[in-house]
Amino acid sequence: MAALGVASAAATLLSEHRLRMVLRPDGDGFTRVEPLPRRPSQAHRMLIGRNAQQALALLPSLYSISGKAHRAAAAAALGTLQPDHGRNVWIDQRPLLLERLREHLLPLHRDWPLCMGQAPDQRILQDIDSAARALEAPRAEAHALAALRELVETHSLGMPAQEFLGLDSADALLRWAREHAQATPARCIAWLAEQPLALGPVALPPPLSQPAPGEFAARLLGDPTGEFQTYPVWHGACRETGPWARLQQRALLRDLAQAGTQAYALIARFAARLLELAETLLAWLGQADMPPTLKAAAGLGLVDTARGLLAYGVELDHGSRITRCLILAPAQWNFHPQGTAAQLLRSIAWTTPRQVAQTASLVTCAVDPFVRCDFALPGAGA
Repeated sequence: MAALGVASAAATLLSEHRLRMVLRPDGDGFTRVEPLPRRPSQAHRMLIGRNAQQALALLPSLYSISGKAHRAAAAAALGTLQPDHGRNVWIDQRPLLLERLREHLLPLHRDWPLCMGQAPDQRILQDIDSAARALEAPRAEAHALAALRELVETHSLGMPAQEFLGLDSADALLRWAREHAQATPARCIAWLAEQPLALGPVALPPPLSQPAPGEFAARLLGDPTGEFQTYPVWHGACRETGPWARLQQRALLRDLAQAGTQAYALIARFAARLLELAETLLAWLGQADMPPTLKAAAGLGLVDTARGLLAYGVELDHGSRITRCLILAPAQWNFHPQGTAAQLLRSIAWTTPRQVAQTASLVTCAVDPFVRCDFALPGAGA
């Protein structure tokens, strides 16, 4: 029965990584977005009644996406409730960096080609999985590190990671895209810049940045209605989380933001993933420092994933068994009714259903490529 419960929870989680939205003309020449009701993942209910060891052992089977981040966030939250108040909580963050690398690489080579109507290179996708598995071994061989570096610098960036981080303007990014078209991501950026992305002016949510863990814990665990977990608002506003929110002060992203068009706001979110990929590789290789990806407060664990901020809030009974577990996933911010995806979708000029559907797919891929969105355009088919 336990195995069936885990399988059911995993199936539910997979369905919750698919969203369905109805897109219609809004009467002003733009797009009206009608997201169908959705709920946060309920897989965490499987943790109720278990002790910390049992819960942490179960988590990898519940979450195939960012599984290590889920386990780390839960471990941090549980560790802060132990008698030493978390003073001895230590979590190796290198597996989190490796997971972030993999979850940046996969969309670049799986989803970005599909945006252009091209088939992904299955060999590269297999190489990404092979390199990640090889580097998870206790003593990774030198050739595994070389394979990872080649995936990032040859096939993804087309240049050394440190050199890519030197790109500081929209012009520099587009020049890079034209000169390194052998790399799929560069080809995609060049393709994006040539598309007639008819996006109107829109106010996008501010970045979530780095919330104070103690304040965040009080907000998440102190909400008996679950409203914050379902439709989060921070300091009076919906927020954006993810690579752009973390890196939006970088010169390249600031210049893209000042380009004056929403099309460049879309390109900026693709570019932010490339910047963070380069930074994470250098951190993994020990050639650069990286801000800690994990923070904790009493009953709370926060982990920065490739998709955005993941938060776990837990409460224990006197027998140290979990009585309450709350998870706030990145998608709850980014696909909030007032979130970045919805606001960009509303800014799409209603031209032809085909053009609207293509631009909508680009928006959701830029915001969170691990959430599959199905768009219904009444009168125009699926």
